[in-house]
Amino acid sequence: MLLIGNGKVITRDNVKPIIEDGCIAVENNEIVEIGLTKEIKNKYAKAKFIDAKGKLIMPGFINTHMHYYSTFARGIASDSPKATKLSEILKGLWWRLDKTLTLEDVYYSALAPMIDQVKNGVTTVFDHHASPSAVTGSLFKIADAAKEIGIRSNLCYETSDRDGEKKCEEGIAENVAFIKYCNHKNDDMIKGMFGLHASMTISDKTLYKCLDLIADLNTGFHVHTGEGIEDAEDCMRKYGKGIVERWYDAGVQIGRASC
Repeated sequence: MLLIGNGKVITRDNVKPIIEDGCIAVENNEIVEIGLTKEIKNKYAKAKFIDAKGKLIMPGFINTHMHYYSTFARGIASDSPKATKLSEILKGLWWRLDKTLTLEDVYYSALAPMIDQVKNGVTTVFDHHASPSAVTGSLFKIADAAKEIGIRSNLCYETSDRDGEKKCEEGIAENVAFIKYCNHKNDDMIKGMFGLHASMTISDKTLYKCLDLIADLNTGFHVHTGEGIEDAEDCMRKYGKGIVERWYDAGVQIGRASC
C-alpha cells in the first residue's frame, strides 16, 4: 500500500472535483481510495506515505504519439538543405538518423526522455519506433527501458517499404514478435501495436500483408495519417482517396492516428 497526500487532489468527479488537502491510496497499481490526508493516513497507518507538499495530485498525462529515437536530434546541426516538404525532412534528417541507431542507442534514447516524461507527469506513452540497422529486438530494448523507469508503454515498429523488402520484413516480424510477447505477458504496463509509417512509404502489398498478420494478434495499428500535404497528395494520386480512407477501406483498425 502506498499513500500520496498533503496535496491538492484532482478527482475528475463532477460533484467534488478538487480535494484541497487530499490523499490517494494505491495498491497493486490501482487507486483504491481518495479522501482527506488525515483520514486516509489514519485508515492505512502502516502504509508508506509520500508527501506531495501542497502540489497537485492528479491522473497522469498520456503521450499518444512519441518517437523516442528522435531524442538524439535535440539541438542537432543538420547539414541538409533547408526542407520545404515532408520528404525532404525525412531524407535530410530522420531517415539519416534512424539508420545509425544500434540496439544500445535505442535503449538509451528511450531511457532519457522517459525520465523527462515522468518528471512532467506523463505516465503512459505510445511510441512509434524505427531503427533500420537494428530492427530485431529494438522494441524489447525500449520495453527494458520502460520497465526500468516504471512508465506504462505501448510500442510498435514503423513498418515501411522505404529501405527495401528485407528491412520491411524485419519490421513486420519485430511487430509480430513483440505483440505476441505482450499478449503472453498480459501485463497492463506494456502492450504492443502494429506500426505503419506514412501512406506514401507503404505499398498495398505490404499493407495487406500486415492486415493478414494482425488478424490473430488481438491489437490495432498505430499509424501516421497526415504528416504533410505531400503524403495526402501522394495517396490521392495513387489511390484516388485520402489517407484515412485508404486505411479504413483496406480494413485497418486504427488504434492511434498521428499528425
